[in-house]
Amino acid sequence: MRIKIKVFASIRDICGFSEKELIVSDSIRVNEVIDLFIKGNQELSDKKDNLLIAVNEEYCRMDRTLEDGDTLAIFPPVSGG
Repeated sequence: MRIKIKVFASIRDICGFSEKELIVSDSIRVNEVIDLFIKGNQELSDKKDNLLIAVNEEYCRMDRTLEDGDTLAIFPPVSGG
């Protein structure tokens, strides 16, 4: 199945792209896609537990199952007041 990945701010800098289309296995979960990106990338691995994730413009948990055509957005942790 085909999904789109969008990454923002410091995550974009780490990954080296802002948007990418991927072909992945059926019933893949968000955390499995994230794991694909952190292999060999310690800087992204260090941020994994604090990433904000959205699928089709709705925030979700890492265990969400993706479907064909979904857009997965990955944001760095946000702080401020």
